[in-house]
Amino acid sequence: MAPGRRSSVVELRRFLKARAPALPYTSAMNAKGTFELTMTAEPPYSVIEGVSLGRVAFEKQFAGPLEATSHVEMIGARTPVEGSAGYVAVERVTGSLEGKSGTFVLMHTGVMTRGARALVVSVVPDSATGELKGLSGTMDIQIVDGKHTYDFAYTFTP
Repeated sequence: MAPGRRSSVVELRRFLKARAPALPYTSAMNAKGTFELTMTAEPPYSVIEGVSLGRVAFEKQFAGPLEATSHVEMIGARTPVEGSAGYVAVERVTGSLEGKSGTFVLMHTGVMTRGARALVVSVVPDSATGELKGLSGTMDIQIVDGKHTYDFAYTFTP
């Protein structure tokens, strides 16, 4: 990670946590697994001096403790500098988590500065339905050798 990059990621996490409401959480749980995805990209809708804005839709299939499908709508920016980009996305997940079924929404905010990655993926508060009501948490996504994995730290509020 580039010098100073770690401090910006830490600052972003502190900023987001400081604005989160205090909730009575039960003990934290963790789910790790894999997912496959298909992507449908639209041509960029705006390009100025090599900086492009575009939309992409994804369909995902999760395996592991999270057995689910999801639909993602993403808006991203690419720069002419190799490894520098950013995106925001909203993802509706439908399926089961550790045997509890329902839906929930994830909010993604990602920035890459010359290859140094900062990604925050959080459950949108009060977005969970069915047996997943009260779900909150964050998900880390990794891509290693083309394989996508997730690490979902979550809790349920009463």
